[in-house]
Amino acid sequence: MSKEKASSGLFWCLFFIYVVNIVGKTSFSAATVALIDEGILTKMQAGLISGVFWLLYAFGQFFGGFIANKANPYTLIQSTIISSMLANFLFVFEENYILMLLTWGINGILQFGFWPATLKIVSTEILPSHRPGAMAKLGFCYCLGSIVSYVLTAGILMYSSYRYIFLCCGVITAISLLASVYTQRRLSPILQMNEERVIPNAPKKGKFTWRIVWDSGLIFFCLLITIRNFVDSGIKNWMPVIIMETYGATPSFSTFLSVGLLVTNILGVMVCMYVYGKTRYNELSALQIIYIIVMPMMLVLLGFENMNMYITTVVMSSVTLLVYGSGQIMMINYPNRLGQYGLIAATGGIINSFAAFGNVIASYVSGYIAEHYGWSGTILIWNVLIVIFIIVAIAMIPIWKKFRRE
Repeated sequence: MSKEKASSGLFWCLFFIYVVNIVGKTSFSAATVALIDEGILTKMQAGLISGVFWLLYAFGQFFGGFIANKANPYTLIQSTIISSMLANFLFVFEENYILMLLTWGINGILQFGFWPATLKIVSTEILPSHRPGAMAKLGFCYCLGSIVSYVLTAGILMYSSYRYIFLCCGVITAISLLASVYTQRRLSPILQMNEERVIPNAPKKGKFTWRIVWDSGLIFFCLLITIRNFVDSGIKNWMPVIIMETYGATPSFSTFLSVGLLVTNILGVMVCMYVYGKTRYNELSALQIIYIIVMPMMLVLLGFENMNMYITTVVMSSVTLLVYGSGQIMMINYPNRLGQYGLIAATGGIINSFAAFGNVIASYVSGYIAEHYGWSGTILIWNVLIVIFIIVAIAMIPIWKKFRRE
């Protein structure tokens, strides 16, 4: 097999594994509406389980990037797959809230190495000529995995219990384990590790310095990705429940409507990448434009209780279309800039860690606010955070200009 075919095959195997990882990772979020409707969990309990998962996931991701710089990336990916597979199979039998919390929490921390390991493989094994396209295509994995998860959930809930959601996700995850073994043993050996590009007078590769952290705007990007995930994950996780409780829709129907929201995320990646290109690949400028467009739509959502169910769905879908796509700029394109320092995996892990912190807030805090102040209170918080995002993005303009110039 030629290196070109091996490189292409390796990427598509990674793409499949990544999509399946998302299916297994979002199975609980997809099943939340059924768990609440059947009385297995309250909104606060469901929010806490999801919140603990993302909190431990965030903690693991922070260190996972540094571990991925040294460890075998395939070992990290396979350990993640096994964890997800076992967690989903256990959820088939569990009904106790505490057991669910422990199972999903342990699964969260064992997911620590997947994303940085994936970035490492793409940046070191895939041929340089294939990497730009590979990085762009990775942006579609999360929304594709989420779509599969929610379509599977909606279909199962029409005919059966939520338990079969976790059973199917466990089986699919087991198949991805076989794909990862094939990739490691048959495709990876054909490709030699390729050195990342370097720049003159750069700090020592593989080590963060205060200069890199500050000059690259990493601190600010961590804050921005946290806000982005709070809004994006909040809408995706709670939209089926919002529709069910506000408009009286059935669990399966509200889940089907949320699938439309996820489908738009695919378009969102393309739209945001188009904006990114028009700004001459300036991450900060692209983000500013995207969120200035998002702001009016978020204001419209404040009146959701007086709106038609389908209009609410369309507006929420439009918001996540842009918010999701913006995340790919921060999670894929931005870490790639630090590849010149040998820090692409570490940066990817850190950024993903703060993204997960945003999911924690969205899962638990959004549920808490909804429980005490209604969904209108939750949407008001989303609006405030979008304003903060825009302010932070404007404030970091001088730092970003200097970093790009250097």
